[in-house]
Amino acid sequence: MQRRAFLSQFLRGAGSNLAAPYAAAQADYSACADCPGYCMDACEEETGVLKRNNDGRPYLDLEVAGCTFCAKCRDACPEGVLFGEPRMPLATVWISAASCLAHNGTVCVSCVQVCPEQAIDMDNLFNPRVNDNCTGCGLCISACPVGAVKWSG
Repeated sequence: MQRRAFLSQFLRGAGSNLAAPYAAAQADYSACADCPGYCMDACEEETGVLKRNNDGRPYLDLEVAGCTFCAKCRDACPEGVLFGEPRMPLATVWISAASCLAHNGTVCVSCVQVCPEQAIDMDNLFNPRVNDNCTGCGLCISACPVGAVKWSG
């Protein structure tokens, strides 16, 4: 386990479950109950962000990792629960100034470095802000060493 991941586990909030990126808003998850979890197995090879709840329903755990929209989960789903294009944005993401290292005078660009969409703007190495390029993928959430990147979905 990397040092950042080890320390972050003590600082994070619980978050909430977020529907899988290729699930329709009104998806019928009943077929997931008897499925062995092909979508989760496929995701494990990419980032491991996809988990299953007690009913077998797939969800994203953005505290663990972010979604790369690789579509491996969609392609592995034999039940047709995951299909089509991903919802955008997956989640609403923001940075808590009170707990952010950069907002409090320490140079930290962890969230900026990991963002594939260049969705985090910095003001002279301080005061990061999420911009309109954000897809809600969550890669910045698990990268933040102090859990300052928050989300809802």
